Order: sequence, then C-alpha cells, then structure tokens
Amino acid sequence: MPLPLISVVVPAYNAALHLQAALASVQTQTFSDFELIIVDDGSTDRTKAILDRFASTEPRLRVVSRPNTGIVGALNDGLAVARGEFIARMDADDITLPARFETQLAYLRAHPECGALGTDILYTDPEGDPLIRHRPALTHDAIVTQLLEGNGGAIIHPTLVVRRKTMEEIGGYRPETMNFLEDLDLYLRLADVGQLANLPDVHLHYRQHLKSINRMPGPREALRLQIVNPYRARQNLPPLLPSPPDVDAPQNPSDWRRHWAYDAARGGHWKSARKNACRACFGRPFDRRNWQGLSYMLSAARAASA
Repeated sequence: MPLPLISVVVPAYNAALHLQAALASVQTQTFSDFELIIVDDGSTDRTKAILDRFASTEPRLRVVSRPNTGIVGALNDGLAVARGEFIARMDADDITLPARFETQLAYLRAHPECGALGTDILYTDPEGDPLIRHRPALTHDAIVTQLLEGNGGAIIHPTLVVRRKTMEEIGGYRPETMNFLEDLDLYLRLADVGQLANLPDVHLHYRQHLKSINRMPGPREALRLQIVNPYRARQNLPPLLPSPPDVDAPQNPSDWRRHWAYDAARGGHWKSARKNACRACFGRPFDRRNWQGLSYMLSAARAASA
C-alpha cells in the first residue's frame, strides 16, 4: 500500500457531540492523499461507536483506542503511527475547510525552509455559528516575538501542518507541558530548526464551547514562564513575569455567551450576536450586564442594517 502524503492527527476525548461534523469536513478536502488518524483518548461516550461506523465506509481512517492520558499522550501516540511526509493537526470539534490541505501543502513545497505552517481561523460558537475571524502574525520573526511573550496562539494548533521529519527531529510533544501549553512549547522548539509561518486565509472553523481544552483549569501561568524564560534568556531578554489575574474573564456559561455575543458583533455576525446575547439573558436573567449586552446587540444590528 503506498504511503499517504499527509497524516491528519486528531485526538478525541468524549467528542461525540461534534465528531461526525469534524470527520465529514475532512472528507470534503480537495486534496485526497491523506490518512486520518483519530486517537480515542479513553472516551466514555459514543466516540468509539461513531469512529467504528465511520471506518466502515472510510478506508483512510485509522483509529487508535487506548486509556485516557490527555492531549499530549494522545498526540504522541498519533505521531507514532503516522506514515505521511507531513503531519496535519485538527481537533475533533472543529471544521476544516475544503482547500486547507491542498493550500498548506503547496506552500510548504514552495518554501522548503518552512517547517511548520498555520492559517487564519474563524471562531464559532458551540452551535457552529460565526463569531470573529482571527488573523495571527504571518512571518517567522513576528510569530517568534509572540511566542517569547508566552502566546501559544501565535499559530492556532488545529491549523498546524508540519513536516514529519521536523517533528521527529525535535522529539514530538513533551509530557512536561502537562496537557496545558503543549502548543507553545512545540512552536518554540520548531522555531529552533526551521521557519514558522501562517497563511492569511481562513481554513478552519474553531468551535468555542465550555468543554474546550483551552477552558480547562491548570497551573498555566507558572508553566508558561517555565517554558518561555529559557528561550528569552538565550536572546538576552529579561524574564517574563507572571500576568495579573484576569478579573474580567468569564466565570459561567452566561458570561461566555455574553463574551461570544460581543465577539460576533465585532465580527459583524449580528444573528450570532443576538442569539448569544439572548442566551446569556436566559441563563442569568438577574445579571444586568447580560441585558445591557442584548440591548447593545439589538441597536447595533439595526444601525448596521440601516
């Protein structure tokens, strides 16, 4: 059997709610020479049943089922069985757009100095409705500057395509990142062996929801400094100091709905803005901020359509 050119590695833990849509989006790719490796990270919901059913009709799907370890262990297990020249990342709750693999592969072939490549994304809410476009920095130097500030979102992890030999050279993901900042740690090590870049086009819909891995608690701040400061010292930069607590960070589902409503408004997606503002009000009707948000969304939407 010929080897695939791209190995798509997707960790999945209790991903049944959005998994079928994610898998279907991979099938729409204009580039078809890939294998799809789903690592079932000890799921207790219908994830395995969905994968078994999908595998019966999709020969490119390979399922790795094992006890739960978290995303770092799942990703390394996926890398261990990957056969492609390139590794593409994706998450089990996102939607990858049809031209993504073809476009990223063309760029990497045209730029052999580039070891890792991401793209713009469109944030969506839990139902998949649009919120706001995110445009990360495009060039290596700009990306590294953000990484040295502790910004692991300088490349959006599920948009990453990287050369497999580069991943092997740096040893994959490090367990020391404790499933919290594996992307930041990975990019800093990738920057040591090649160029980093982002494409200025949306190739992934990044679903926001309350169970997203980036919402999970953990010792993020201390770990962030532990990862970044050795690289800053190498460049004679002062150490990064702990960030103050974000007192305005959302604390409950209604806070998040209000937050998504404002994101949708900034993105010009007024239907999504109104929906999320309404859900914030329904969730916590005695929180005045929610009604203020809804009032703003309604008036701003009318002004935008005038």
